[in-house]
Amino acid sequence: MKKTIWSQALVWLMIVSLIVSWSTPAFADSVSLKKENELGKRFHLKVAASGLLFDDPIADKYYKQITDRIMRGAGLAPDQYNFYIIDSAGINAFAVPGGYIYMHTETIISLENEGQLASILGHEVAHITSRHFARRVEKNSAMSLAYVAGMLVGVLVASQGGNGAAIGPAIMSGTGGAAISEMLANSREDEAEADAKGKKYLTKAGYDPRDMYGAFRIMADKTFQVSPKGAPSYLSTHPALTSRLATSFDDKEKSKPASTDARYLAFRDRVLALTGEDRRVQTTFNNRLKRNKNDHSALHGLGLLDARMQRLSKANEKMNQALALAPNNKEYLADLGDLARRRNKPEEARAYYQKAGQDNRQAVLGLARAYELLGDKKQAGSFYDKAVNMDKTPYLEALELAGRFFGQNGQRGKGHYYLARYFNDKGDLKKAIFHYKEAAKQPDAGQYKKIAEREAEILDEIQKTDK
Repeated sequence: MKKTIWSQALVWLMIVSLIVSWSTPAFADSVSLKKENELGKRFHLKVAASGLLFDDPIADKYYKQITDRIMRGAGLAPDQYNFYIIDSAGINAFAVPGGYIYMHTETIISLENEGQLASILGHEVAHITSRHFARRVEKNSAMSLAYVAGMLVGVLVASQGGNGAAIGPAIMSGTGGAAISEMLANSREDEAEADAKGKKYLTKAGYDPRDMYGAFRIMADKTFQVSPKGAPSYLSTHPALTSRLATSFDDKEKSKPASTDARYLAFRDRVLALTGEDRRVQTTFNNRLKRNKNDHSALHGLGLLDARMQRLSKANEKMNQALALAPNNKEYLADLGDLARRRNKPEEARAYYQKAGQDNRQAVLGLARAYELLGDKKQAGSFYDKAVNMDKTPYLEALELAGRFFGQNGQRGKGHYYLARYFNDKGDLKKAIFHYKEAAKQPDAGQYKKIAEREAEILDEIQKTDK
Protein backbone atom coordinates (compact mmCIF):
# COMPACT_ATOMS: atom_id res chain seq x y z
CA MET A 1 0.00 0.00 0.00
CA LYS A 2 2.79 2.43 0.74
CA LYS A 3 4.19 4.55 -2.02
CA THR A 4 7.86 4.98 -2.91
CA ILE A 5 9.94 7.36 -0.85
CA TRP A 6 9.71 10.05 -3.52
CA SER A 7 5.96 9.62 -3.69
CA GLN A 8 5.81 9.99 0.09
CA ALA A 9 7.92 13.13 -0.18
CA LEU A 10 5.68 14.63 -2.86
CA VAL A 11 3.50 16.60 -0.51
CA TRP A 12 6.36 18.16 1.45
CA LEU A 13 8.17 19.17 -1.70
CA MET A 14 5.07 20.90 -3.00
CA ILE A 15 4.62 22.73 0.30
CA VAL A 16 8.16 23.97 0.05
CA SER A 17 7.53 25.10 -3.50
CA LEU A 18 4.54 27.17 -2.42
CA ILE A 19 6.31 28.65 0.57
CA VAL A 20 9.32 29.67 -1.45
CA SER A 21 7.19 31.11 -4.25
CA TRP A 22 5.81 33.62 -1.76
CA SER A 23 9.31 35.01 -1.33
CA THR A 24 9.15 36.81 -4.66
CA PRO A 25 8.78 40.59 -4.84
CA ALA A 26 5.63 40.09 -6.87
CA PHE A 27 3.96 38.49 -3.87
CA ALA A 28 5.57 40.64 -1.18
CA ASP A 29 3.12 43.48 -1.42
CA SER A 30 0.07 41.54 -2.44
CA VAL A 31 -0.32 38.56 -0.14
CA SER A 32 -4.02 38.60 0.68
CA LEU A 33 -6.46 36.08 2.02
CA LYS A 34 -7.75 35.72 -1.53
CA LYS A 35 -4.23 34.88 -2.73
CA GLU A 36 -3.77 32.44 0.13
CA ASN A 37 -7.02 30.69 -0.76
CA GLU A 38 -6.05 30.50 -4.42
CA LEU A 39 -2.63 29.03 -3.68
CA GLY A 40 -4.11 26.58 -1.19
CA LYS A 41 -6.64 25.40 -3.76
CA ARG A 42 -3.94 24.92 -6.39
CA PHE A 43 -1.79 23.05 -3.94
CA HIS A 44 -4.59 20.71 -2.91
CA LEU A 45 -5.39 19.85 -6.51
CA LYS A 46 -1.78 18.66 -6.87
CA VAL A 47 -2.06 16.60 -3.69
CA ALA A 48 -5.35 15.06 -4.85
CA ALA A 49 -3.80 14.18 -8.21
CA SER A 50 -0.95 12.37 -6.44
CA GLY A 51 -3.29 9.62 -5.23
CA LEU A 52 -2.04 9.92 -1.65
CA LEU A 53 -5.32 10.95 0.01
CA PHE A 54 -6.90 8.44 2.39
CA ASP A 55 -10.65 8.04 1.75
CA ASP A 56 -12.74 5.95 4.16
CA PRO A 57 -16.21 7.13 5.24
CA ILE A 58 -16.08 5.58 8.72
CA ALA A 59 -12.65 6.97 9.58
CA ASP A 60 -13.48 10.30 7.95
CA LYS A 61 -16.65 10.72 10.04
CA TYR A 62 -14.79 10.32 13.33
CA TYR A 63 -11.92 12.52 12.14
CA LYS A 64 -14.35 15.30 11.20
CA GLN A 65 -15.85 15.23 14.69
CA ILE A 66 -12.41 16.05 16.07
CA THR A 67 -11.64 18.75 13.49
CA ASP A 68 -15.05 20.36 14.07
CA ARG A 69 -14.32 20.59 17.81
CA ILE A 70 -10.94 22.19 17.20
CA MET A 71 -12.37 24.69 14.73
CA ARG A 72 -15.04 25.73 17.23
CA GLY A 73 -12.33 26.01 19.89
CA ALA A 74 -10.53 28.41 17.55
CA GLY A 75 -13.71 30.45 17.12
CA LEU A 76 -14.13 29.36 13.49
CA ALA A 77 -16.89 27.67 11.52
CA PRO A 78 -16.21 23.90 11.26
CA ASP A 79 -16.16 23.92 7.43
CA GLN A 80 -14.05 27.05 7.08
CA TYR A 81 -10.87 24.94 6.76
CA ASN A 82 -10.29 21.67 4.91
CA PHE A 83 -8.79 18.64 6.66
CA TYR A 84 -7.33 15.61 4.88
CA ILE A 85 -5.48 12.42 5.75
CA ILE A 86 -2.51 11.36 3.61
CA ASP A 87 -1.52 7.71 3.26
CA SER A 88 2.15 7.93 4.15
CA ALA A 89 4.64 6.09 6.35
CA GLY A 90 6.26 9.36 7.39
CA ILE A 91 5.43 10.97 10.74
CA ASN A 92 4.07 14.39 9.80
CA ALA A 93 1.23 16.91 9.81
CA PHE A 94 1.21 20.31 8.14
CA ALA A 95 -0.89 23.28 7.07
CA VAL A 96 -0.80 25.31 3.88
CA PRO A 97 -2.34 28.69 3.02
CA GLY A 98 -6.06 28.89 2.43
CA GLY A 99 -7.01 26.56 5.29
CA TYR A 100 -5.76 23.17 4.08
CA ILE A 101 -4.46 20.86 6.81
CA TYR A 102 -2.99 17.40 6.23
CA MET A 103 -2.28 14.53 8.62
CA HIS A 104 -0.18 11.48 7.72
CA THR A 105 -1.67 8.06 8.51
CA GLU A 106 1.49 7.09 10.39
CA THR A 107 0.91 10.00 12.76
CA ILE A 108 -2.58 8.73 13.57
CA ILE A 109 -1.23 5.21 14.13
CA SER A 110 1.50 6.50 16.45
CA LEU A 111 -0.62 8.63 18.81
CA GLU A 112 -2.31 7.33 21.95
CA ASN A 113 -5.59 9.19 22.23
CA GLU A 114 -7.96 11.72 20.69
CA GLY A 115 -6.61 14.61 22.73
CA GLN A 116 -3.13 14.12 21.28
CA LEU A 117 -4.48 14.14 17.73
CA ALA A 118 -6.53 17.23 18.53
CA SER A 119 -3.36 18.89 19.89
CA ILE A 120 -1.56 18.54 16.59
CA LEU A 121 -4.59 19.73 14.66
CA GLY A 122 -4.90 22.76 16.94
CA HIS A 123 -1.24 23.61 16.34
CA GLU A 124 -1.73 23.44 12.57
CA VAL A 125 -4.90 25.54 12.71
CA ALA A 126 -2.88 28.14 14.63
CA HIS A 127 -0.34 28.33 11.81
CA ILE A 128 -3.13 29.35 9.45
CA THR A 129 -4.95 31.76 11.79
CA SER A 130 -1.61 33.47 12.46
CA ARG A 131 -0.93 33.74 8.70
CA HIS A 132 2.64 32.61 9.25
CA PHE A 133 3.38 32.05 5.59
CA ALA A 134 2.26 35.52 4.59
CA ARG A 135 4.11 37.15 7.50
CA ARG A 136 7.32 35.42 6.53
CA VAL A 137 7.39 36.67 2.94
CA GLU A 138 9.49 39.79 3.42
CA LYS A 139 12.10 37.93 5.50
CA ASN A 140 13.28 35.70 2.67
CA SER A 141 15.20 36.00 -0.57
CA ALA A 142 13.55 36.18 -3.95
CA MET A 143 13.01 33.25 -6.24
CA SER A 144 11.46 33.34 -9.66
CA LEU A 145 8.04 31.92 -10.20
CA ALA A 146 9.39 30.11 -13.25
CA TYR A 147 11.80 28.22 -11.03
CA VAL A 148 9.02 27.37 -8.60
CA ALA A 149 6.88 26.12 -11.48
CA GLY A 150 9.76 23.95 -12.56
CA MET A 151 9.97 22.49 -9.06
CA LEU A 152 6.29 21.63 -9.12
CA VAL A 153 6.59 19.97 -12.52
CA GLY A 154 9.57 17.99 -11.29
CA VAL A 155 7.65 16.82 -8.24
CA LEU A 156 4.72 15.73 -10.36
CA VAL A 157 7.00 13.81 -12.71
CA ALA A 158 8.67 12.15 -9.74
CA SER A 159 5.29 11.15 -8.32
CA GLN A 160 4.46 9.32 -11.55
CA GLY A 161 7.65 7.29 -11.57
CA GLY A 162 9.80 8.04 -14.56
CA ASN A 163 13.00 9.84 -13.64
CA GLY A 164 11.87 10.59 -10.10
CA ALA A 165 15.01 9.26 -8.46
CA ALA A 166 17.09 11.87 -10.28
CA ILE A 167 14.57 14.70 -10.15
CA GLY A 168 13.88 14.54 -6.41
CA PRO A 169 17.38 15.43 -5.16
CA ALA A 170 17.78 18.01 -7.89
CA ILE A 171 14.71 19.85 -6.66
CA MET A 172 16.22 20.20 -3.21
CA SER A 173 19.62 21.41 -4.38
CA GLY A 174 21.06 24.81 -5.26
CA THR A 175 19.19 28.05 -4.74
CA GLY A 176 15.92 26.30 -3.89
CA GLY A 177 17.51 24.22 -1.15
CA ALA A 178 19.16 27.29 0.37
CA ALA A 179 15.89 29.22 0.38
CA ILE A 180 14.12 26.27 1.96
CA SER A 181 16.69 26.06 4.73
CA GLU A 182 16.30 29.77 5.36
CA MET A 183 12.54 29.45 5.59
CA LEU A 184 12.82 26.67 8.14
CA ALA A 185 15.45 28.51 10.19
CA ASN A 186 13.15 31.49 10.51
CA SER A 187 10.16 29.49 11.72
CA ARG A 188 11.00 28.97 15.40
CA GLU A 189 9.01 31.99 16.57
CA ASP A 190 6.08 30.84 14.48
CA GLU A 191 6.24 27.41 16.09
CA ALA A 192 6.17 28.93 19.58
CA GLU A 193 3.17 31.07 18.64
CA ALA A 194 1.37 28.08 17.16
CA ASP A 195 2.06 26.11 20.36
CA ALA A 196 0.54 28.85 22.53
CA LYS A 197 -2.50 29.38 20.33
CA GLY A 198 -2.96 25.65 19.84
CA LYS A 199 -3.16 25.14 23.62
CA LYS A 200 -5.89 27.78 23.83
CA TYR A 201 -7.87 26.17 21.00
CA LEU A 202 -7.45 22.78 22.64
CA THR A 203 -8.74 24.01 26.00
CA LYS A 204 -11.72 25.83 24.47
CA ALA A 205 -12.57 22.68 22.52
CA GLY A 206 -12.83 20.76 25.81
CA TYR A 207 -9.60 18.77 25.54
CA ASP A 208 -6.83 18.48 28.13
CA PRO A 209 -4.03 20.86 27.04
CA ARG A 210 -1.51 18.50 28.63
CA ASP A 211 -2.10 16.16 25.68
CA MET A 212 -0.06 18.52 23.49
CA TYR A 213 3.13 17.64 25.34
CA GLY A 214 2.34 13.93 25.00
CA ALA A 215 1.68 14.31 21.28
CA PHE A 216 4.89 16.21 20.57
CA ARG A 217 6.92 13.75 22.67
CA ILE A 218 5.62 10.86 20.58
CA MET A 219 6.21 12.76 17.33
CA ALA A 220 9.80 13.48 18.29
CA ASP A 221 10.51 9.91 19.44
CA LYS A 222 8.85 8.10 16.57
CA THR A 223 10.19 10.32 13.80
CA PHE A 224 13.53 8.60 14.12
CA GLN A 225 12.01 5.13 14.41
CA VAL A 226 9.37 5.11 11.71
CA SER A 227 9.95 7.73 9.03
CA PRO A 228 11.53 6.17 5.92
CA LYS A 229 14.99 7.34 4.96
CA GLY A 230 14.74 10.46 2.87
CA ALA A 231 11.06 11.08 3.60
CA PRO A 232 9.84 14.25 5.34
CA SER A 233 9.37 14.09 9.08
CA TYR A 234 7.68 16.19 11.69
CA LEU A 235 11.08 17.37 12.85
CA SER A 236 11.99 18.62 9.37
CA THR A 237 8.77 20.58 8.92
CA HIS A 238 8.51 21.72 12.54
CA PRO A 239 12.05 22.64 13.62
CA ALA A 240 13.16 22.94 17.24
CA LEU A 241 10.54 20.46 18.46
CA THR A 242 12.96 18.69 20.77
CA SER A 243 14.04 21.94 22.44
CA ARG A 244 10.42 23.12 22.69
CA LEU A 245 9.56 19.98 24.61
CA ALA A 246 12.05 21.08 27.25
CA THR A 247 11.27 24.80 27.33
CA SER A 248 7.67 25.42 26.15
CA PHE A 249 5.90 23.21 28.66
CA ASP A 250 5.89 23.51 32.43
CA ASP A 251 6.01 20.59 34.86
CA LYS A 252 2.22 20.50 35.16
CA GLU A 253 1.82 20.23 31.40
CA LYS A 254 4.23 17.30 31.37
CA SER A 255 2.49 15.48 34.19
CA LYS A 256 -0.40 13.70 32.47
CA PRO A 257 0.11 9.92 32.41
CA ALA A 258 -0.31 8.02 29.15
CA SER A 259 -3.96 7.29 28.42
CA THR A 260 -6.09 5.78 25.68
CA ASP A 261 -9.76 5.91 24.75
CA ALA A 262 -11.84 3.28 22.98
CA ARG A 263 -13.12 5.47 20.14
CA TYR A 264 -9.65 6.64 19.21
CA LEU A 265 -8.24 3.11 19.39
CA ALA A 266 -10.96 1.88 17.01
CA PHE A 267 -10.13 4.73 14.63
CA ARG A 268 -6.42 4.03 14.89
CA ASP A 269 -6.96 0.31 14.33
CA ARG A 270 -9.00 1.03 11.21
CA VAL A 271 -6.37 3.32 9.72
CA LEU A 272 -3.66 0.74 10.44
CA ALA A 273 -5.69 -2.13 8.95
CA LEU A 274 -6.49 -0.19 5.76
CA THR A 275 -3.05 1.33 5.13
CA GLY A 276 -0.40 -0.62 7.04
CA GLU A 277 1.96 -3.18 5.59
CA ASP A 278 0.66 -6.76 5.73
CA ARG A 279 3.24 -8.08 8.18
CA ARG A 280 2.98 -5.10 10.51
CA VAL A 281 -0.82 -5.32 10.70
CA GLN A 282 -0.72 -9.05 11.39
CA THR A 283 1.96 -8.74 14.05
CA THR A 284 0.25 -5.84 15.83
CA PHE A 285 -3.19 -7.41 16.04
CA ASN A 286 -2.03 -10.97 16.69
CA ASN A 287 0.08 -9.78 19.62
CA ARG A 288 -2.97 -8.05 21.07
CA LEU A 289 -5.06 -11.19 20.65
CA LYS A 290 -2.44 -13.17 22.56
CA ARG A 291 -2.99 -10.79 25.47
CA ASN A 292 -6.78 -10.72 25.06
CA LYS A 293 -8.55 -13.24 22.82
CA ASN A 294 -11.73 -11.14 23.02
CA ASP A 295 -10.13 -8.03 21.50
CA HIS A 296 -12.78 -7.57 18.83
CA SER A 297 -11.11 -4.50 17.32
CA ALA A 298 -7.96 -6.54 16.66
CA LEU A 299 -10.03 -9.37 15.16
CA HIS A 300 -11.88 -6.97 12.91
CA GLY A 301 -8.62 -5.30 11.92
CA LEU A 302 -7.26 -8.65 10.76
CA GLY A 303 -10.49 -9.14 8.83
CA LEU A 304 -10.06 -5.78 7.11
CA LEU A 305 -6.53 -6.76 6.16
CA ASP A 306 -7.74 -10.08 4.73
CA ALA A 307 -10.42 -8.26 2.73
CA ARG A 308 -7.82 -5.79 1.45
CA MET A 309 -5.59 -8.69 0.37
CA GLN A 310 -8.53 -10.47 -1.38
CA ARG A 311 -8.68 -13.26 1.24
CA LEU A 312 -12.46 -12.99 1.42
CA SER A 313 -13.31 -16.26 3.22
CA LYS A 314 -10.79 -15.55 5.96
CA ALA A 315 -12.03 -11.98 6.19
CA ASN A 316 -15.61 -13.18 6.63
CA GLU A 317 -14.61 -15.56 9.42
CA LYS A 318 -12.67 -12.95 11.41
CA MET A 319 -15.24 -10.18 10.93
CA ASN A 320 -18.05 -12.44 12.13
CA GLN A 321 -16.00 -13.38 15.18
CA ALA A 322 -15.56 -9.67 15.92
CA LEU A 323 -19.28 -9.01 15.42
CA ALA A 324 -20.17 -11.84 17.83
CA LEU A 325 -18.14 -10.02 20.49
CA ALA A 326 -19.64 -6.61 19.62
CA PRO A 327 -23.05 -7.37 18.01
CA ASN A 328 -24.22 -3.76 17.88
CA ASN A 329 -21.13 -2.32 16.21
CA LYS A 330 -22.44 -0.51 13.11
CA GLU A 331 -19.01 -0.23 11.53
CA TYR A 332 -18.53 -3.98 11.66
CA LEU A 333 -21.97 -4.50 10.12
CA ALA A 334 -21.19 -2.10 7.26
CA ASP A 335 -17.87 -3.82 6.57
CA LEU A 336 -19.59 -7.22 6.54
CA GLY A 337 -22.09 -5.80 4.07
CA ASP A 338 -19.22 -4.76 1.78
CA LEU A 339 -17.71 -8.20 2.13
CA ALA A 340 -21.01 -9.96 1.29
CA ARG A 341 -21.42 -7.75 -1.80
CA ARG A 342 -17.89 -8.59 -2.92
CA ARG A 343 -18.79 -12.29 -2.45
CA ASN A 344 -21.76 -11.80 -4.83
CA LYS A 345 -24.39 -12.04 -2.11
CA PRO A 346 -26.48 -8.85 -2.54
CA GLU A 347 -29.38 -10.00 -0.32
CA GLU A 348 -27.02 -10.76 2.54
CA ALA A 349 -25.22 -7.48 1.92
CA ARG A 350 -28.50 -5.53 2.07
CA ALA A 351 -29.38 -7.14 5.40
CA TYR A 352 -26.05 -6.12 6.92
CA TYR A 353 -26.33 -2.57 5.57
CA GLN A 354 -29.87 -2.20 6.94
CA LYS A 355 -28.70 -3.27 10.39
CA ALA A 356 -25.82 -0.77 10.18
CA GLY A 357 -28.33 2.07 9.85
CA GLN A 358 -28.71 5.03 7.53
CA ASP A 359 -26.52 7.36 9.57
CA ASN A 360 -23.59 5.26 8.36
CA ARG A 361 -22.39 6.63 5.03
CA GLN A 362 -20.65 3.41 4.05
CA ALA A 363 -23.86 1.47 4.67
CA VAL A 364 -25.93 3.98 2.67
CA LEU A 365 -23.64 3.61 -0.34
CA GLY A 366 -23.73 -0.14 0.20
CA LEU A 367 -27.52 -0.13 0.07
CA ALA A 368 -27.37 1.76 -3.23
CA ARG A 369 -25.01 -0.83 -4.70
CA ALA A 370 -27.02 -3.75 -3.30
CA TYR A 371 -30.30 -2.43 -4.72
CA GLU A 372 -28.61 -1.83 -8.07
CA LEU A 373 -27.44 -5.45 -8.12
CA LEU A 374 -30.96 -6.56 -7.17
CA GLY A 375 -32.44 -4.55 -10.07
CA ASP A 376 -34.29 -1.96 -7.98
CA LYS A 377 -33.14 1.21 -9.75
CA LYS A 378 -35.50 3.55 -7.88
CA GLN A 379 -34.15 2.53 -4.47
CA ALA A 380 -30.59 2.47 -5.80
CA GLY A 381 -30.88 6.05 -7.09
CA SER A 382 -32.34 7.29 -3.82
CA PHE A 383 -29.49 5.82 -1.78
CA TYR A 384 -26.82 7.00 -4.24
CA ASP A 385 -28.11 10.55 -3.82
CA LYS A 386 -28.10 10.19 -0.06
CA ALA A 387 -24.57 8.73 0.04
CA VAL A 388 -23.23 11.66 -1.97
CA ASN A 389 -25.03 14.42 -0.09
CA MET A 390 -25.42 13.23 3.52
CA ASP A 391 -22.06 14.68 4.58
CA LYS A 392 -20.14 17.79 3.53
CA THR A 393 -16.87 15.88 3.26
CA PRO A 394 -16.15 14.39 -0.18
CA TYR A 395 -16.60 10.66 -0.62
CA LEU A 396 -14.88 9.74 -3.85
CA GLU A 397 -16.26 6.25 -4.27
CA ALA A 398 -19.83 7.49 -3.79
CA LEU A 399 -19.39 10.30 -6.31
CA GLU A 400 -17.92 8.01 -8.95
CA LEU A 401 -20.47 5.22 -8.56
CA ALA A 402 -23.42 7.61 -8.36
CA GLY A 403 -22.22 9.52 -11.41
CA ARG A 404 -21.96 6.37 -13.50
CA PHE A 405 -25.30 5.03 -12.24
CA PHE A 406 -27.29 8.18 -13.09
CA GLY A 407 -25.50 8.62 -16.41
CA GLN A 408 -26.42 5.07 -17.42
CA ASN A 409 -30.01 5.44 -16.27
CA GLY A 410 -31.24 8.53 -18.10
CA GLN A 411 -30.20 11.30 -15.69
CA ARG A 412 -27.20 12.56 -17.59
CA GLY A 413 -27.15 16.05 -16.03
CA LYS A 414 -26.81 14.65 -12.52
CA GLY A 415 -24.48 11.89 -13.74
CA HIS A 416 -22.03 14.30 -15.36
CA TYR A 417 -22.23 16.63 -12.34
CA TYR A 418 -21.33 13.90 -9.85
CA LEU A 419 -18.50 12.67 -12.08
CA ALA A 420 -17.22 16.24 -12.39
CA ARG A 421 -17.08 16.50 -8.59
CA TYR A 422 -15.33 13.14 -8.45
CA PHE A 423 -12.59 14.14 -10.89
CA ASN A 424 -12.28 17.57 -9.27
CA ASP A 425 -11.66 15.93 -5.88
CA LYS A 426 -9.20 13.56 -7.58
CA GLY A 427 -7.27 16.53 -8.97
CA ASP A 428 -7.97 15.60 -12.61
CA LEU A 429 -8.86 19.05 -13.94
CA LYS A 430 -9.23 18.04 -17.59
CA LYS A 431 -11.89 15.42 -16.87
CA ALA A 432 -13.58 17.58 -14.22
CA ILE A 433 -13.94 20.47 -16.69
CA PHE A 434 -15.30 18.10 -19.37
CA HIS A 435 -18.00 16.69 -17.08
CA TYR A 436 -18.97 20.09 -15.64
CA LYS A 437 -19.48 21.42 -19.17
CA GLU A 438 -21.41 18.31 -20.20
CA ALA A 439 -23.59 18.58 -17.09
CA ALA A 440 -24.49 22.17 -17.94
CA LYS A 441 -25.51 21.19 -21.49
CA GLN A 442 -27.94 18.42 -20.50
CA PRO A 443 -31.72 19.10 -20.74
CA ASP A 444 -32.16 17.66 -17.25
CA ALA A 445 -29.34 19.73 -15.69
CA GLY A 446 -31.81 21.67 -13.54
CA GLN A 447 -30.26 22.81 -10.24
CA TYR A 448 -26.81 21.67 -11.37
CA LYS A 449 -26.60 23.90 -14.48
CA LYS A 450 -25.39 27.17 -12.93
CA ILE A 451 -23.12 25.42 -10.42
CA ALA A 452 -21.53 23.35 -13.19
CA GLU A 453 -20.97 26.41 -15.39
CA ARG A 454 -19.33 28.34 -12.56
CA GLU A 455 -17.08 25.44 -11.53
CA ALA A 456 -16.03 24.86 -15.14
CA GLU A 457 -14.98 28.52 -15.44
CA ILE A 458 -12.95 28.37 -12.21
CA LEU A 459 -11.14 25.18 -13.21
CA ASP A 460 -10.57 26.46 -16.74
CA GLU A 461 -8.77 29.49 -15.30
CA ILE A 462 -6.65 27.33 -12.98
CA GLN A 463 -5.72 25.02 -15.83
CA LYS A 464 -4.74 27.94 -18.11
CA THR A 465 -2.59 29.49 -15.39
CA ASP A 466 -0.86 26.19 -14.65
CA LYS A 467 0.08 25.85 -18.31
